[in-house]
Amino acid sequence: MGFQDIRNEGFVSEEFLIDLDGIKGPFTVSGCWRFSNPWEDTEVTQYYRCLDLLLNIVPPSDVNASSPRNATGTGLETIVRACCAGQAPTSSFEATLKVVLVPHNGYLCRSDILDIRMQHSEHVDSVIRLSTSGSHHSSVPDEGVNTLLDLLALSPGALLGKKSEASYIDTLRGIDDDLKNRLSFDWVLATPPPSRTVAVVGGRPAFDMKRGSYGSQGPFEAAQGLGISVIVLDRSGHWLEGDTYAYLRDDFIAIDVTKEAELPSNIAKSLSGRAIDGIVTFSDEYVIATAKAAELMGLPTEPVRAILQAHYKDETRKLVNNPNVQALRLESAAQLDDASTAERLATLRYPLILKPCRGGASRGVKKVHDQDSMRQAIQAMEEEGFAKHGVLLETYVDGPEVDANFVLWDGELLFCEISDDFPCQADASDATLADNFAETLMFLPSRLPAREIEVLRSSLHRSLLQLGFRTGVYHVEARVQNSSMCYKEIDGVLDLVDSGAPMEGQPDAFLIEVNARPPGLACVFSTLYTYGVDFCGLQFLQALGDRERYAALSKPFANLAQYGCGNCKIPVHRENILVPDGFFEKLFKILPDVAPHVSRAELLRQPGDIVSPSGGAGFIGYVLLYSRTSRRHVLEMSDRIRQVSKQILDTL
Repeated sequence: MGFQDIRNEGFVSEEFLIDLDGIKGPFTVSGCWRFSNPWEDTEVTQYYRCLDLLLNIVPPSDVNASSPRNATGTGLETIVRACCAGQAPTSSFEATLKVVLVPHNGYLCRSDILDIRMQHSEHVDSVIRLSTSGSHHSSVPDEGVNTLLDLLALSPGALLGKKSEASYIDTLRGIDDDLKNRLSFDWVLATPPPSRTVAVVGGRPAFDMKRGSYGSQGPFEAAQGLGISVIVLDRSGHWLEGDTYAYLRDDFIAIDVTKEAELPSNIAKSLSGRAIDGIVTFSDEYVIATAKAAELMGLPTEPVRAILQAHYKDETRKLVNNPNVQALRLESAAQLDDASTAERLATLRYPLILKPCRGGASRGVKKVHDQDSMRQAIQAMEEEGFAKHGVLLETYVDGPEVDANFVLWDGELLFCEISDDFPCQADASDATLADNFAETLMFLPSRLPAREIEVLRSSLHRSLLQLGFRTGVYHVEARVQNSSMCYKEIDGVLDLVDSGAPMEGQPDAFLIEVNARPPGLACVFSTLYTYGVDFCGLQFLQALGDRERYAALSKPFANLAQYGCGNCKIPVHRENILVPDGFFEKLFKILPDVAPHVSRAELLRQPGDIVSPSGGAGFIGYVLLYSRTSRRHVLEMSDRIRQVSKQILDTL
């Protein structure tokens, strides 16, 4: 990089000594700083201010005799340690940083706000925190603060620029552009957030970073960033109960979660006498019970009636009806022989979708083309235990499928993210009962035209309000009827393209289902990385009725998606697959060029498990891919990952 003569660039020069543990003799640190040019940009200064900081760090062996100010124990020492990345340098080196300052006195909306908003920046190597959780931050006064150490004491954090061949000026400009995109919202609160305690029902799968399992990382990191105390309720013997992972929660209460009818009262009794400010769950099977418990305890929640209507797909279909879709609810396969049922069945148009009235993850869902296959599908659902709440038959709606995530407060739409849900086996025109609806790839942002995106956004928003929802994070699945787009293979890659066919009518949104919760945690992270919005954090704030932070943290990047992101599923493609140790190491050893584009890779089943496509759906893990080059780049990498994954799993 090389710092040029900066005397005419408005920089102030200061020199310091810093002692680092285990190293004999102090480092000499030459610091040159100035207030950034965007300081005068009123569009920026209402949200943040910053310093340009250039450091020349000289190890003890190269130190010249001098007596500059000792900065050990200050924010500058924290920065130098981060620049050294845990290793003692043997020669002097330079670092370019941007020091963030608050626009007014106050408190951070969450302690890790710089970390989550600056993830995957093209210009920032790392975020260096300079304050502790809950600290009060002062803005730069008009006078009296004129040294680097004084200014660093006011800062919540510094951004270390990536090493490159670019000049320090270009690096600083790049970080300026990133800050304007990522931090232009009200992230500093005038008053401190009160100390709050939230009960989390369901601890989720093990948090095992070494084995590539992050099942509960998102919720617990969000709670810590928001300064929320967490009490976990789950079965006795759960991995969060012991001391090993006690740092993730403030308390654990063992309860029986197997009896659904008794669970709401069990939750309320277990929390009786404790100061609880909210109650949430990130597990689909506990959404209804958690809402009922919240009502019993007088805590914020969406109406239980609305949640029940969303969770039972036949009730959703009654309320959010589509005149072009036929629907019929059955209790069992035996009902097919009933005369009145047979009469109604005769009016149905094939193909039909059969799905459990209450279920998840596409388990048990089948497409059928005649009465014989319908009977077989219902009998299979009964045998596998998916039909205990009834079976819904409805018209199969063709058209591009999407996942849509909505953030509402009192009915107002604060954020909406729509991603393309690529076709699965059962979407094929010649699909059989052996083919399933297991997801293959979700890509965001969607490639659908703006007109169809707006149709989805407005129609699905109305459906949420119609179901009775007002405040919360909702995961919605839908299709676009009469879309101008369709999936075709172009040069070996499947993607959405213009169909080229005349449209039979106006584009319309067909609601498949509503989940009164954030999406699965893989999708939570893809949205967080792509747009800067953390659904886990919002779920906590909704449960607390914290409107100020909820509204602030619902703001996406100013430029919206920072790149194209693909959530690539690793399918359970046959019976009796052994999940191997070191799966991802094997995968990326074969695909080294893909590894730099992976933001996250997680196994959902533990090594040593033997898995089969239970209920006709499922996958052992996923890989989040990103690219600033093109959408096709992500799709090509995704195809290669699925092909190589099958090879690895089939050679064991």
